[in-house]
Amino acid sequence: MMQIRKLISPNFNDRAGGVQPNILILHYTGTDTAQEAEDYYMGVKTHGIAGRVSPHYMIDRDGTITQFVDECKRAWHAGQAWWDGRDDINSHSIGIELVNPGHDRTYIPFTAEQMNALADLTLDILSRNSIPAWNILGHSDISPAKSRNKPDPGEKLDWEWLAAVHDIGLFPQPEADDYAMADVLYADMAGLRQGLCEYGYDPRVSDEEAITAFQRHFQADAHHKGVAGIPDRETGARLHWLLHRKNALCRP
Repeated sequence: MMQIRKLISPNFNDRAGGVQPNILILHYTGTDTAQEAEDYYMGVKTHGIAGRVSPHYMIDRDGTITQFVDECKRAWHAGQAWWDGRDDINSHSIGIELVNPGHDRTYIPFTAEQMNALADLTLDILSRNSIPAWNILGHSDISPAKSRNKPDPGEKLDWEWLAAVHDIGLFPQPEADDYAMADVLYADMAGLRQGLCEYGYDPRVSDEEAITAFQRHFQADAHHKGVAGIPDRETGARLHWLLHRKNALCRP
């Protein structure tokens, strides 16, 4: 049975208008230890850039889960963000932090214990909250602008495993039709940008920023190969698969 350690962060408030969460955001802590992150979340320290912060949950490297904010309350994890027409993402979301030093320190793979705990916790959250698969996102998806420096949880998170093994979120598995349609719909930047915005990405960021964020989540090889932000046929095919699946799931 999943065990959850509970602390009460002072950093929360009510969700605007009493909305119910329908987005799940995954982050990394950007700290070397869970204790360092906990000090921020419990108000012992104030983050030098983000100020007072909190997630609903944190998962340590050994899989230990800590809850800081009740799911019915608004935790302060998303910051300045935008997704699918909404900008108060904190009011609409539940946030999970995974302990990892991150890109500004030494970005390392997530542990098996973390990933297994993440799957268990996410399924538990989904059992209580109506969160569609396409709204299970990374911080980088909702805040792709380079100026905000939010690349978490990053290209080392195994989104494909979450989707394939646990049916958590969407991860593209394009087929011949997706490549054919991508050649028609997303062969140029204007078409690709329109598709990214349709999926939910912020239309105000640059093409490179939107594509970099998309690839960080759905085409990690672009980051591993050092070509992030440069779209290719695979980018278009994966986007088409995602949009087709999202549209199919949205139908009554």
